[in-house]
Amino acid sequence: MPSTRAVVFLSALLPLAASARAQADFRVYEDHPRLFLEPERLVRLRRDVDRQSLRWRALRDLIGTGADFEEQPLVDALLYQTERDARAGRRAVQWCLASAPDGVASSAELRMLALAYDWCHDLFDPADKSAVGGAMASAIEDVVPRANLGPGLIRAAILGSIALAGDWDGSEAALGALLETHWEADVRPGLEDGRLADDAGAMIAALEAGLAVRHNLDRDLLKSGFAALRALARCRLLSYYPADIETAEGRMRRPSRFGPDEAAARLQAPLDRIVEMLIVAYEANLREFQFVQGWIRDEAYLPRSTLLAPYEFLWVNPYLPGLTAESSPLIAHDAVRGRLFGRSTWGWPTTWIGYFGGRLEILAGGELAATESMGGLPPVFFEEAVIVPIRPPGRVVLSWEPSREKAPESVTVYLIGLMAGETYGLRIAGREPRLIQAGPGGIAIVRSDPGVPKRDRIDFRRKVRLELHPTLKPTRPGRPPPSLAR
Repeated sequence: MPSTRAVVFLSALLPLAASARAQADFRVYEDHPRLFLEPERLVRLRRDVDRQSLRWRALRDLIGTGADFEEQPLVDALLYQTERDARAGRRAVQWCLASAPDGVASSAELRMLALAYDWCHDLFDPADKSAVGGAMASAIEDVVPRANLGPGLIRAAILGSIALAGDWDGSEAALGALLETHWEADVRPGLEDGRLADDAGAMIAALEAGLAVRHNLDRDLLKSGFAALRALARCRLLSYYPADIETAEGRMRRPSRFGPDEAAARLQAPLDRIVEMLIVAYEANLREFQFVQGWIRDEAYLPRSTLLAPYEFLWVNPYLPGLTAESSPLIAHDAVRGRLFGRSTWGWPTTWIGYFGGRLEILAGGELAATESMGGLPPVFFEEAVIVPIRPPGRVVLSWEPSREKAPESVTVYLIGLMAGETYGLRIAGREPRLIQAGPGGIAIVRSDPGVPKRDRIDFRRKVRLELHPTLKPTRPGRPPPSLAR
């Protein structure tokens, strides 16, 4: 057995070992460039330059016209890494040196400094590296002790800490605080419940931070919010209105969450597109994400935008296969946030429906109607689904008239307008009532297909009466209610 002295000595070592292990957990071992330009992507981008790919030509054409880019240092640093343009790299270095003496003024400036410092690292001489690195480190040390930093500032500080690793002794401690305290408090909850999805800037920040940390620290910051990310990808295509926005920089899809406010839609649509690029950069293997890849690769929507062109080149992989929108489902349900989108066809004309935030929008015949009152509205029929706005107690007749004999064998019924978490009695086609529970957003789902027990199947070739009532009988605590929904 170890002596008392040995036990005391070992006990004293334990905190030191734990501290060393914690530091190692946030130590960056990757060479520059570390941010977004991991070796595989950098090889692909340089190949795109050599092959004069579509998105490289689009970016190069804007550069050739002398266009003013919103993020010129990023463009210059990207040219240095991909086109090996040393003059462009030195311009990025000079911008960093001009910014450093006055201190870092914003999270956007800290992010840009981090990218330029990382991508042009070998162009800085020791004195310049000390000046720029010192300004960045000072800014990070200033924000780390604060509370409620927000996704943008957390992202910028993470990128800066990764870029400075090896040049700044405080990098590991800063990353530890940013990831284990600030990310956990200010970003992760909004990722998990999907709240960040409506703020494109916050989503870009979270996704950029997640990609940088995964490459450099082998940590998946986005894993806990993956269900919400997957739901976002599933609904993304259908969440746009069918009618596009025409601009001088090209066609843009119009996000529905801004309703009739076209000015807000024009402002946010480019940021939504960057979100989609980053979603695919994070996950490209699952079907929902492959549809988003096909969506952003559609050349009809390739923008001639000084904001988007650098990101189109950086993030959109032309060698990655994608699935076309025309082959994607026409109904999309977000079970995390309680949203529902659908359209009758990917062609034009089409009927489009969106249910989110307790609000139902229907676009048909070029006219948009919106309401928060579900009572008395008719069902909306799609090829293999029907959306039923209903307020209990209520009843509705479902029928695929006039060709009821062509009703699909597999049908999903979405009941909308309910109270999330509430249990209801549902009677279909005169059968004994069943209990169903409304999920997030007040959506309850009933499915009828060959996989459902025969006694629960619904013959939609006939008129089907559906009745919904408040709970007919209490359910046992801790026991889910019986339901037609599988």
